[in-house]
Amino acid sequence: MNTSNFPESPQLNDVEAGTNPEHYVSAKSPKSGTTCSRQQLYSSVSSLGGGALRYGTAPRLWSRECIGLFAQYAAVGLLYGALPGTIYPFLQNYLNVQGTQALAARVLVSLPWSFKVFYGIVSDCFPVRGHRRGPFILLGWMVCFVVLVVMSCTSIGEPYYSDPSVRDVKPENYTESQRDSLNLDAPLHGGKYVVLIMLASVGYLMSDVAADALVVEVAQREPIAVRGRTQTAAYTVRTVFMMVANLLLAFLFNGKDYGGDFEFTLSFPQLVQILTCSAGLMLPITWFFVNEERCEAPSFRKYMGGLWGLLQTRAIFQVIAYKFFAGFFDNFTFVALEPMQTYWAKVTPLNEKLGNVLVLLVMALTLVWTGRYGLNWNWRIIMVVSTLTVVVLDVTCMLLVTWNIVRNQYFWLALPIMEQFMQGVGFMVSTYVVVELAEFGQ
Repeated sequence: MNTSNFPESPQLNDVEAGTNPEHYVSAKSPKSGTTCSRQQLYSSVSSLGGGALRYGTAPRLWSRECIGLFAQYAAVGLLYGALPGTIYPFLQNYLNVQGTQALAARVLVSLPWSFKVFYGIVSDCFPVRGHRRGPFILLGWMVCFVVLVVMSCTSIGEPYYSDPSVRDVKPENYTESQRDSLNLDAPLHGGKYVVLIMLASVGYLMSDVAADALVVEVAQREPIAVRGRTQTAAYTVRTVFMMVANLLLAFLFNGKDYGGDFEFTLSFPQLVQILTCSAGLMLPITWFFVNEERCEAPSFRKYMGGLWGLLQTRAIFQVIAYKFFAGFFDNFTFVALEPMQTYWAKVTPLNEKLGNVLVLLVMALTLVWTGRYGLNWNWRIIMVVSTLTVVVLDVTCMLLVTWNIVRNQYFWLALPIMEQFMQGVGFMVSTYVVVELAEFGQ
């Protein structure tokens, strides 16, 4: 594989000044037979080992440096899999919040991910004693740790259904004793937990963004023949630990109060205590294992000017436009989603989490497969095919369940597993684009 198959990019100074946006005009999917090269910024590529985009030794996946990075993704995967995963068993089943509240919880918990760019700008422009990433990784884990400690010490009160058998009775058919057994104050506790979970997400997302930046820098040191290997390994680790989180929820958070049928279950505070330990463990791991080069703080004004110039280049604004509109249209949902899952599909927490494990297993295998065989695909075609496939599968599931043609928990859980292959391919390809377009220091 040679560098002539990869897109063109301007010199760093041109990007910072915003004076030469046309250097990005020919950026495109790597494809056999194309003749574009990163000639301006990487005119010295021939002096770098194997067409690497950055000076330095090629990373080894089992080195201290990479292990420190992969540990970040393991912890993020555990928290990202567990905290949002408590919305259905805890908020929906234990506290019995309204469908609108459950949906709002999902939105608020994922809201911090919309501000990743601002985390990135802060870590780029305001290094701490010459370190741009490590201090922000530490700060993120500190915030997450403190919030989780507070959450684990907060009383959850009694469940809405003190008698779990009442859950399957329609409200109009309640007897007087069944109605008296309901804890009508339980849904009122939902709001504080949504806020706490969101704040914990703010913390671990800060660590995740700084780790992402380090992974991009490491990936740019890889020879062109294996570029993407470090990214693939990092996201595979995150996906595997999301599987671990869902297995934890499936078998240890499936009691009758949480909509399951197990006699033994962890309480919500006990589950959070486990997550607190994982966040606390990341503090010494980050301190001793994460390494980065020292750098001078850039001029914020010059940085923002360069960023603005970069945003005006065709390849960059096309990627941003795709990310924005794909995220916008992909995240439309409806307030009845959680009640549909509970009352129509009758999905148990155990099967929901096992379904999530299979989804994540497919995702992990897809990441590995894409990293091995997908580097020379036509990325545009892959994104179009993956998007259309996911839409068709999702529409099929929702319409059949809505119109009472098929209302079965296994059908409800099976189609997302089928969707995940194409979603995984699209996700991984989009990360490869970032490495090819990312500039030094950004």
